[in-house]
Amino acid sequence: MGVRQNRLYRERFPEGSHPTRQTILKVVKRLRETGCVSSRLRVRRPRNEGCKVQSEDVLVYAVAHPQISTKMISEKCSLSKSRVRRILNESGAHPYRSTPVQRLMLRDVTRFATL
Repeated sequence: MGVRQNRLYRERFPEGSHPTRQTILKVVKRLRETGCVSSRLRVRRPRNEGCKVQSEDVLVYAVAHPQISTKMISEKCSLSKSRVRRILNESGAHPYRSTPVQRLMLRDVTRFATL
């Protein structure tokens, strides 16, 4: 059965590699059973399942504790640090601690006083 189809394929497409006899048999069988040549869709687990709940948990925790690190958020929410960083970045939040550096420290004041 597949020999005739294989020969026909080789005549129509002489250049390049050709599918094996088994491949042609599978395609013919699939065409007869389903009426479609393409393979069936794979059933997989939805990728973003639970993503919205995770995002809400992370954002609520980050707003409630603005000075906490992504490592601590990941531990509290039971997510990876990269997932926490991605959620914060996608929401427009900054996944790092803000460190104010535009103020004088006590040592700066004493140093300027001695000049």
